[in-house]
Amino acid sequence: MVAVALIGDPVAHSISPAIHRAAFEAAGLDWNYQLVRVPDGELGQAWPGLAGRFVGLNVTTPHKRTAALLADQLSPTARLCASVNTITFGPRGGFGDSTDGAGFLAALRRRAGALPGVAVMVGTGGAARAVAAALAGEGVEVRVVGRNRQAGAQLGRELGAVGPGTVAFLGTEVAALESSLAGAGLLVNATPLGGLDALGLSPLPEGVGLDPSVVVFDLIYRPRRTRLLCRAVAQGCVVVEGVDMLVEQGALSFEAWTGINGPIEVMRQAAALALESQP
Repeated sequence: MVAVALIGDPVAHSISPAIHRAAFEAAGLDWNYQLVRVPDGELGQAWPGLAGRFVGLNVTTPHKRTAALLADQLSPTARLCASVNTITFGPRGGFGDSTDGAGFLAALRRRAGALPGVAVMVGTGGAARAVAAALAGEGVEVRVVGRNRQAGAQLGRELGAVGPGTVAFLGTEVAALESSLAGAGLLVNATPLGGLDALGLSPLPEGVGLDPSVVVFDLIYRPRRTRLLCRAVAQGCVVVEGVDMLVEQGALSFEAWTGINGPIEVMRQAAALALESQP
């Protein structure tokens, strides 16, 4: 049986197997999707074995940037954001791509319509880089704040000239987040705050105001409604759930591996069922 896998740490609670297995079945493919935990710092050692076992990979935290270094070839998008979430193995080795940005834009447009002129990004990791690059490529001004000053400064330097939009790192302080929201039409959470390991936390402190005109997009999908999204709904904001992006980027990964358009509605239904069945 042909197999693909999700690599990362942790991966045990991922719903990606349910999504992709449903897609493979709908497409009439005798393929399987597995979860492979690879601890931080061990991807280089595991890489040859993964290439021998699988025709493709999805890559999640903490390996997106390392996978970009290990891939034999990179798409222009992956090269730009120095982040990979999809690997396709072939005769010429591993081809790395990032479907995060395109999946994010597709989910945002589907749920919220037109793109904003100004977006605030909280977070500086691999997914944040991909999303920031995608937004800037569409002409959006992206204001980045995050706890990791070094990663934020590097992100600003490397993506600052992407164009036609802009990417700038504004700082780590709550004051930087509050000031960055002035005139913004989109707030994106690309941190783990609000996920299963940090349920009681939010990237937006209670003292920071949230205008009802701001669209709020949380990349976390477990739980579907994070503390941030619940607050945004209460404020009258349009919200986009992380599962929307997960499905959209997953459909693009499916296409990269199989050459077939991902059955998006089948994948969306499988994602909803998988989340309902999990505690």
